[in-house]
Amino acid sequence: MELAQFTGRVATVTTEETLEHAARTMRDRRVGCLIVTQAGHPIGIVTDRDIVLRAVAEGIDPRVARIRDFATYDPITVSVADGLETAVERMRVHGIRRLPIVDATGQVVGIVTADDLLALFGGQLGAVCEGIQRPSDSTDSR
Repeated sequence: MELAQFTGRVATVTTEETLEHAARTMRDRRVGCLIVTQAGHPIGIVTDRDIVLRAVAEGIDPRVARIRDFATYDPITVSVADGLETAVERMRVHGIRRLPIVDATGQVVGIVTADDLLALFGGQLGAVCEGIQRPSDSTDSR
């Protein structure tokens, strides 16, 4: 399976946006992270956790603080042409939960998250279990 199914639904922000703007964007888009971009290329990630723990909990004013000071830079990415196995392996090796998806020119076109993969694989596993639970007759070979 390719990662194309996870494209087109990525929320981005620039380094100069405020944390308040980022938090509102996350709320409005119902996401837990934003890809920090420069000229369409992913240069970092900022999460809801970054905003809460690294800024708000430390008394930093989110109306003034800028993304540039709270983003995690040089994100691990995956190509839109890569398979799910590549995404899973990168998440495992790097201990991360979110992967920006880039096209052949390095432009961010989507994101795949651990939650996305759990929902996808969980649904597939559920379908297998459903099939196994169906009653069989003596002519079935399972």
